[in-house]
Amino acid sequence: MVGRWTERRSRRTLRVVGGRAPWRALAAVLVASLVLLAGCGGQGSQAPAGDQEAGGAGSSGGEQGVQTVTLRAMTIGKPTEHWRFDNLKEAVERLNQKLEQEGANVRVQLEGTHEDRPWDEYKQRFILAAEAGKAPDIILSGHEDVAPWAAAGHIIPLDEYVKDSPVYQDVFPTLWESVTLDGKIWGIPQDTEARPLYFWKSHLKQLGWTDEQIAQLPERIEKGEFTLDDLLDLAKQLQDRGIVPEGQGLWTRPQPGVDFYMFYLAYGGAMQDPETGKLVLDKQALLKEYQFFARARELGVLKPSLLGTDWSIWHRTVTSKQVGLWVGGSWQVAEWQDQYGLSDADVQDLGYALLPAGEKGQPGVTLSHPLVYMVTKYSQHPELAARLILEATNPEFNTRHAVESNHLAIMKSQLDQPAYKENRLLGDLAYMVEYAGFVPLHEQFGNYDQAIYRGLSAVVAGQMTPEQAVDTVVQQLQSQLRDEVIIR
Repeated sequence: MVGRWTERRSRRTLRVVGGRAPWRALAAVLVASLVLLAGCGGQGSQAPAGDQEAGGAGSSGGEQGVQTVTLRAMTIGKPTEHWRFDNLKEAVERLNQKLEQEGANVRVQLEGTHEDRPWDEYKQRFILAAEAGKAPDIILSGHEDVAPWAAAGHIIPLDEYVKDSPVYQDVFPTLWESVTLDGKIWGIPQDTEARPLYFWKSHLKQLGWTDEQIAQLPERIEKGEFTLDDLLDLAKQLQDRGIVPEGQGLWTRPQPGVDFYMFYLAYGGAMQDPETGKLVLDKQALLKEYQFFARARELGVLKPSLLGTDWSIWHRTVTSKQVGLWVGGSWQVAEWQDQYGLSDADVQDLGYALLPAGEKGQPGVTLSHPLVYMVTKYSQHPELAARLILEATNPEFNTRHAVESNHLAIMKSQLDQPAYKENRLLGDLAYMVEYAGFVPLHEQFGNYDQAIYRGLSAVVAGQMTPEQAVDTVVQQLQSQLRDEVIIR
């Protein structure tokens, strides 16, 4: 799989953008600005709001004539995703070595937090800190936050730093597209993933599938020979044979999230107009998605109470092989091994594929949700913050994060890293990026997302018919988004 993906990628033409400024000139600017700050008693960036009292940590003197600047970062993730922060921490030495070689009289140190908390709490914490002028220099979040945070003035464009770096050429071009808004780059990719359809090979064997048939399923889905209707039939067979309990033939994630858009995309839906940048709602595709979930509920393969289930319950049920087919993230395998006792034998029993298309002949789909580093406008040292991120973005650092947390490569050079090549899961999933969609970069996407998820929840719970739910969503979007959404 890796070889095929690499071959495909190598045929793509990379964009080359001019207007580059050498790092030595940037270092000279940093020297001059820091001397001025030292003469004026300038302060470094401020600490993020949190449990401890926030306060500015200024530049301090180290060796004679050298100033030390404290940068602060906020990152989020499970314990297996700690490299999101630790890569920045270890990049400090790399950056300081380059600053010394350039003759700059500045060095950096890093403070901050890596948080394992709900996403909404994490983002709210950043917003409150930003509004109080106490935001960190570097914030890590989903790429969809670029649009609202850029519009609110919380982050800055990074073109002048990024396009002068070798990182720009090494990161896959589609990932730069995921952070480009109004022609400007607002973030530096940290990781990406696929969201496969998972199944247990041993379950299919109990249905009489041969090893060859099981091995061919991902390719059949990729080619459009196995559809979402076939998926429902398979889920029903797993239940009817008593292999999994009633209501557990097919599961989605239990909480709001972008995974659900894969079903919308599977029926040909579009989320954004490439010409105007406006959000798009395809009523026919949304209706087909809602009808699919209504059929799943009526067949008894999807519990009406699934949405709202606690994540820990969901993980335990899935890893105990009590669910037949489910949609999850590539990173969750590491989480299952680390926190839910998934054995090496169980990992070998896992099968994974694209989510099938809604119609025969159409390829399967997945959705990628890149996490990205952003530099806040509150940083008094944005050049240093950007350079630190770029130093942390290298094949060695990103590969150890990818392997430990089961995320896909973001850099072409990672595919040649021995640890990445030896990882069966990452190698098998690599091709999925070819079929991945991204959620829109639009400041109103949050309202769009909430309306569509509320409609889905009502259908799954049996509170609305698919037709009623679509009508309700259309009315809400037209009322809230007005001319920022195109209804098709």
